Amino acid sequence: MKRLLLTTAILVATFLITFDGNSQQEMQMSHKKKSNAKMEKSTSQIIKLKKGELFLVISSTTKPEVGNLMNDYFGKVFPVAAKNGFKPLANLTIDKIVSGYYKPNNFFGLYTWPSMMAVQAFLKELPNSELTPMRKKIWTELKQNIVSVEKDFEFTLYSDKIYEIQTIFSDMPIDEDKNKSLAKKYNGKIVLSFPIAGYEDLNNGKGPNQIVIIEWKSNKDATKYRTKKSKYMVEESFLTHLEVPKNK
Repeated sequence: MKRLLLTTAILVATFLITFDGNSQQEMQMSHKKKSNAKMEKSTSQIIKLKKGELFLVISSTTKPEVGNLMNDYFGKVFPVAAKNGFKPLANLTIDKIVSGYYKPNNFFGLYTWPSMMAVQAFLKELPNSELTPMRKKIWTELKQNIVSVEKDFEFTLYSDKIYEIQTIFSDMPIDEDKNKSLAKKYNGKIVLSFPIAGYEDLNNGKGPNQIVIIEWKSNKDATKYRTKKSKYMVEESFLTHLEVPKNK
């Protein structure tokens, strides 16, 4: 699939969660408390993607003590992005890095733009030249994986499950059936496996070819799968869990 020609300005709006530095720390502390006690009741979140949308999976490494800068940044950008149809879908808090050298903090964010035209409308109002200096003061790295949704697609995330997010770097065809079979052997389910149509980061790195999300019942199952997984693929892989909004 031909990669989307997207400028780094899209990074401006793809990481628009209304967390400042303090609330990010609160989120992490909240998870630590939850991880020490079994959740009494599982909750779920349905993610619906429509044909023609851009689906984004974003992570970052945030600089320390940038809460005020982040608030200013989001205050400037979010109203324009929302006006053009940008939507946050879910947060998956990072529990463990299982493969690769990239060390994002906090969480992966899932987002959508309704179309490429919506992105272009956003960029017209807030050009990259205006926002790049602000962005680099907040993040040391900000990775964006972009999927072009080719047909309507739906999946559900559960608060009592573990989600392994894999970004795979390979010049060879990816054997999706083999990966699906291996995950199933260890009680896992591939929630989605999409080719990446566009990629951006702050350091001009090489982008991955595929993004995969696997649902696990336990860390033990994920570990067994990892020991049997083929080593020929270069990947970044993370164990995460669904962060349940406070109003739920």
